[in-house]
Amino acid sequence: MSISSPALRILLLEDSTLDAALIEEELRAGGVDYVLQRVETRPDFERELSDFQPNIVFGDYKLPSFNGGEALAIVQQHYPQLPVIVISGAVGEEAAVELLKAGATDFVLKDRLLRLVPALNRALREVAERQALSRAHAELSVCNLELEQRVRDRTRELSQKNDVMEEDLRMAHELQLALLPRHFPTIPQGCGMAESAVQICSLYRSSQMVGGDCFNVTRISDTAVCVFICDVMGHGVRAALVTAMLRALEEQLGEKANDPGVLLREMNRAQCHIFKESETLVFASACVLTVDVAKATVTFANAGHPSPLLVHPAYGSVEPLSLEGSRGPALGIFADAIYPTCSHAIQPNDVILLFTDGLFEVENARAELFSEERLREAVGHHAQLPPKSLLQAVLGDVEEFTGGVPFGDDLCVVGVRIARMESTAA
Repeated sequence: MSISSPALRILLLEDSTLDAALIEEELRAGGVDYVLQRVETRPDFERELSDFQPNIVFGDYKLPSFNGGEALAIVQQHYPQLPVIVISGAVGEEAAVELLKAGATDFVLKDRLLRLVPALNRALREVAERQALSRAHAELSVCNLELEQRVRDRTRELSQKNDVMEEDLRMAHELQLALLPRHFPTIPQGCGMAESAVQICSLYRSSQMVGGDCFNVTRISDTAVCVFICDVMGHGVRAALVTAMLRALEEQLGEKANDPGVLLREMNRAQCHIFKESETLVFASACVLTVDVAKATVTFANAGHPSPLLVHPAYGSVEPLSLEGSRGPALGIFADAIYPTCSHAIQPNDVILLFTDGLFEVENARAELFSEERLREAVGHHAQLPPKSLLQAVLGDVEEFTGGVPFGDDLCVVGVRIARMESTAA
């Protein structure tokens, strides 16, 4: 409240009528519009604090049975926000300091009443500032409560949406795993894998709930099987969707698997057509490999994919299935890309490993890359093992190299063992 506000209520504790008149004269001279209630005793003072509800208290320091110090204590106890100005004719400096420490707003000597109105102004400003600060704190408290409630509501909402998303991802994970073959074709058809001329095993891991790696194995004749493997750029849901699309394309175009280069060419055209309106480049590396135990050959075509490895356990040697100019661009980049089909002789007990780059593009604590060269060395070291054990041993070497750090990319490996040659179907 400012001093220009009407009816400023002043409670005056003063036993001298003359001093009270001088105080009022000073207030009028200072232009203060006020209502003053004068009391002399403690009971009256306590009563008027409640009934009169003053805006400020002026208190004489010395009265016959009551004094300003006691009045100040009463105000501090019951009305701590009410300003008190002590007015006295004679008090020591030490007592004045103690009064101010006890909570008095100011101290004015009766022979220097010219200070009264400025002291009143300052006291009322401080009250206004405290009230404004209190309102600000109250408003801030309300805002904080509202914000906390909004945060709780939003957290609950996000948690619910996250639960739905997690459930969707779990379902997507199950569907993606369902796209991967669990049982592989045998030669001759219908025999057990242990009796098959071509024996296949696989290993698959995704770095997230769903991944961008995929593979498939299909029979294309009584003596041949086709292996398809791909690695879509990126990770997560988008990569998984593209993987599902490529898997569908591979199955749709499966009749072309006799010529791996033709199959990749048609898949590339279809992918480029599907994403031609997209502003984001979507590409995938892929490899198609056909093993024919009647011809004792493996034919393959490569679309920017790591070269498969041909393992000769009898010699403990490893060679990449790659010829100069045999690797075409990744799928989805150039619609008219050509993918050459290459051939290589195979013999009984040979093992072919197809894999994605998640198997070797890993680093250790010293930021060293495992690399394709290290991978070939690891495969050569375990070349005598059966295919499934070979895959596990190589993976163990990679994990030992990384020191147990989780793989940052999806991982897919397919092993194909040529158990024997077979000229016709059984």
